[in-house]
Amino acid sequence: MKLYVNARFLTQPITGVQRYAIECSRKIKKLYPNTLFLTPHNIWNKNVAKELDAIIVGTHAGHMWEQIDLPLYLKKQTATPPLFNPCNTAPLLYPNNFITLHDLAFYTHPEWNSKLFSTWYNFLIPRIVSKCTHLFTVSNTVSAEIQDTYRVPTSAISVTYNGMATEMMANNGVVKGLRQKVILAVGSFNLRKNHQSLIAAFINSNIKNTHRLVLVGDENKVFRDTGINPQMLKDNNIILHNHLSDLELMDLYSQAEILVSLSAYEGFGIPLLEGLFFGCKLVCSDIPVYRELYSTVATFTAPYSQEAILHALYTSISGAPPSSHIVSALCSKYNYDVSANIILQKMLQPKI
Repeated sequence: MKLYVNARFLTQPITGVQRYAIECSRKIKKLYPNTLFLTPHNIWNKNVAKELDAIIVGTHAGHMWEQIDLPLYLKKQTATPPLFNPCNTAPLLYPNNFITLHDLAFYTHPEWNSKLFSTWYNFLIPRIVSKCTHLFTVSNTVSAEIQDTYRVPTSAISVTYNGMATEMMANNGVVKGLRQKVILAVGSFNLRKNHQSLIAAFINSNIKNTHRLVLVGDENKVFRDTGINPQMLKDNNIILHNHLSDLELMDLYSQAEILVSLSAYEGFGIPLLEGLFFGCKLVCSDIPVYRELYSTVATFTAPYSQEAILHALYTSISGAPPSSHIVSALCSKYNYDVSANIILQKMLQPKI
């Protein structure tokens, strides 16, 4: 039987959602070679497209491609083959969708996105969830939210965790940065990620005299959305990086003492796992999903309290990094091989 993957993610810059899609696709192709990856023509990640032997179908791009070209192509195939949609959305009129819904931020916090984005997602997601053959998500916390919000039965949803990217696993022995007094935060700059609270706490503390704060994200957004200016960062021992390669990011992980994520809401939190893998101590916001995933290895803090953030940072600075056997156990649990096997098992299961 042929399986199909909605590979629209190949036309998008890589964030956590696209990383999940790429890594699961790599594993699925290896485990089940009779899988075809369908994409629009405007491919952004050409190397991965070549690796997956992606097939360009249709003439549209974006949501138009997903809602028109993709289902039309699939309906020409024998019966209605299983379609894996790894990035939240799927063709509404296709009857055999398998969907990964990464979180419900569009529903719980529509103010974090544009009005058009929130309106479209809040129209589309409930409808594809109600009609899909099976649903996946990346943590038990989000699974419970989906079940409660959309009345999805437990049997209709499976947890497929994120994991370590292939390149990072392969290069762990190659990247050997000297551990430095660096506090690192990785993630796009938006209200959800809450970088402004970390920046404010760092500026108003003595930690800036002993440590550097290194931020990885979109330079334009941090200056526009937070009121921070380049001189303010420079004057307070804060460095900003954007558009880093995987190797450059790995080098930062291997240098940093502490990896911080003060997100107000997440589905998983891939940078925390990556930082942990490269030996960082973790400081993160006290939100349910982080308690679920990182309770044994992180120092938790109220995300909007400068006093609490500084207390967590000082605690982490004076503490020891998590033991290697705990880190190894988490990386075995949060693993794309495991997730790909779960996805394939559900897709190959005969429909009742």
